[in-house]
Amino acid sequence: MSFHKNIEAKSSIPGTKLKNNLPFTSSGIPSLDHVIGGGLPATGIFALEEDILGNYSRVLTKYFLAEGIVCKHDLFIACADEDPENIIKELPQPTTEPLEDVSSVNEGIDKMKIAWRYEGLSRVESSFGKSTNFGHHFDLSKYMDSETIKTCNIIYCDPNKSQHILKGFKNSLYSTLLTSIQKAVSKEEYKSSSKNNKNMLRISIQSLGSPIWMAMDCDEGLDSSHYGQDLIKFMYCLRVMLRDTNSVVFVTIPSHLFNDEEHVMKRILYSIDNSVRIESFTGSTKETNPVYKDYHGLFHITKLSTPFSLVPFVPPSLDLAFKLKRKKFLIEKLHLPPELQESSEREQDDITATPPSCGGFKKKDIEF
Repeated sequence: MSFHKNIEAKSSIPGTKLKNNLPFTSSGIPSLDHVIGGGLPATGIFALEEDILGNYSRVLTKYFLAEGIVCKHDLFIACADEDPENIIKELPQPTTEPLEDVSSVNEGIDKMKIAWRYEGLSRVESSFGKSTNFGHHFDLSKYMDSETIKTCNIIYCDPNKSQHILKGFKNSLYSTLLTSIQKAVSKEEYKSSSKNNKNMLRISIQSLGSPIWMAMDCDEGLDSSHYGQDLIKFMYCLRVMLRDTNSVVFVTIPSHLFNDEEHVMKRILYSIDNSVRIESFTGSTKETNPVYKDYHGLFHITKLSTPFSLVPFVPPSLDLAFKLKRKKFLIEKLHLPPELQESSEREQDDITATPPSCGGFKKKDIEF
């Protein structure tokens, strides 16, 4: 009998790792990489359903682009709501893991007193990705140096500036964006079958299907039904276009605008590998609920896929929440806060529950 030792293959593309013989890259947030199965796979589409105001989805987009600059990946930035060049100016600065968080955790452990029977149990990991070596950490309170950004190859795409009409599309914005992406991914350096594939293309599409895209349908005299058809067709064409390429797409979609047409988002999920949804507490009744006082919103996983594997990835928990601190964005398990304050009734119950030392029971000590 003979056997061979499995040797872990190393990826030739910087900032990536091989998993199931497929390059994976980091999203820039270690906790997000942990809950979706280790990162973003090449040739894959990661969709983020935006919160109503879109504030937190922009933060995740900046993480994705900042990770690409640190790893020296090529970037493709597309946005119809604002100038894509303005997005790159507010990327977070790379840094190491903040020491203040580690010290606060250790200090809390020293002060905490628990029963001896629970001391041998393993600790429950509430925040993910702390011990991983994949990806980088960033400081949201500081912006990345402009000189560092200039060293990266960046392609900007504003669908409003030029118009290309493709067969099958009614909205010219989708045609323009799809034509620009096809031109970018068709380069030889991004082909997975090529010997010169030594780089990865990160494609960021912000607010795909926003009211700007709807307004274009109205300007061209189209009804609302064509809007959903073009969006679904765009995602399908994009999926086919990414085959055999070292490129990954990070797209944010305002799905709350499709409440009247729920089938639109369900059909879009067929062309997506991983999808998550952000539910912000801003402006809702949950904002004042004491249960969620330590978080800024809920984090829902709507679709997960494991390419080149028969075993699906199971996240550590589906009850997830997020918080945006001054320096970083965290995804954690949703824990109910303990009741730390004792009421006067609880104290009275504790007094009456203790039996008298001597002299027997009195009438006032007996309650029915």
